[in-house]
Amino acid sequence: MTHLPPYGTMGYMVRKILLTILWFPLTFVLLLVNLALLRSLYVEQSQAQAADSSPVVSKYITAAAGTAQILGDSVIAGDARALLLASFLEQHGSPMAPFAELLVKEADTNGLDFRMVVAIAMCESNLGKRMPKKDEFNAWGIAVYTGQNQGKAFDSWPHAITWVSQYIKTKYYDRGITDLKKIGAIWAPPSVEAGYSWTNCVENFQGNIL
Repeated sequence: MTHLPPYGTMGYMVRKILLTILWFPLTFVLLLVNLALLRSLYVEQSQAQAADSSPVVSKYITAAAGTAQILGDSVIAGDARALLLASFLEQHGSPMAPFAELLVKEADTNGLDFRMVVAIAMCESNLGKRMPKKDEFNAWGIAVYTGQNQGKAFDSWPHAITWVSQYIKTKYYDRGITDLKKIGAIWAPPSVEAGYSWTNCVENFQGNIL
């Protein structure tokens, strides 16, 4: 008489066979999932390393169209104009070079082109190097008339820069006089007959501060 295995033994064998059958597809699926995760991690690490090792691109800061100066790798917009002015003033040995940030600040406060006060000083006194009196800080020919060698006196360069910036705003801009030819006709009347030489000079040096 044939003896059949007890029911419990039969069930155990069936479960064992099922586990054996399912083992291979489950292992394959898990392997694919692991490979996908590893690939994702590898791509992320590669991108991070590429970002860290990529060369820093120098920023070209320009005030207007024209030749640009490379001002460095970490220049922020707020600093660019001050750096441009400082570079220009230092190149010409101007005593105003330490006050480039103040020049930009006062230009913004009074709604002026940030290069204007510097360009006028260049045309009037070679950026403060040729003034009637060195200790009066008047680099703009303010109140200096034909036949006189005296003009507006200031206590310091910050005082002069602040006053002149406000003066341009109140005397010209607030009256709607913003065109350099019209400003030049009032600032330096004889220059009109000389083909607007004052205006041409100011425009030329504004264009050089790039």
